[in-house]
Amino acid sequence: MSLKHVMQVKADRGFRICDIIVYAVVIVLIVALFIALVFTRDSSPISSVSVTYGYGDEQRTLCTYNFLTDSLSVYDHSAISVEEREGGLELTFSGDDGDYNVIFIDRHKKRVSVTSANCPSQDCVFTPAITDNSSLPIICSNHRLIVQTDYVSGSEIG
Repeated sequence: MSLKHVMQVKADRGFRICDIIVYAVVIVLIVALFIALVFTRDSSPISSVSVTYGYGDEQRTLCTYNFLTDSLSVYDHSAISVEEREGGLELTFSGDDGDYNVIFIDRHKKRVSVTSANCPSQDCVFTPAITDNSSLPIICSNHRLIVQTDYVSGSEIG
């Protein structure tokens, strides 16, 4: 490397105007995406939830609960048992090999959570309750159980 080339590299150590423009554009894009994701989420109250078993083509709906009409529809009585509790409903999913999940539907607070299960990971129990339409579904991968709102992108699933 020649001395002239070394001197040129030393002179170019700082940021050029193009570098600053690129960094500014990247920062503006990150801020815009953050604002779009945080402030545009639909936090309207849930109107209904469904409990499904299985994945893909084998998925079947076990029951649905509608908060607006306060009605529970159970489609598979062999897999779901219902008990009236103070403030809500307690649904017990009974799967193969003694698998179970207890799902609590709080009618007054309009929230749904899995309160207990006998799966080893307990991910479904520690998943936050479904409280609005932007809530994530509660999934028990060990028992192939999914509890979710019946709401996607502004329209009811049905």
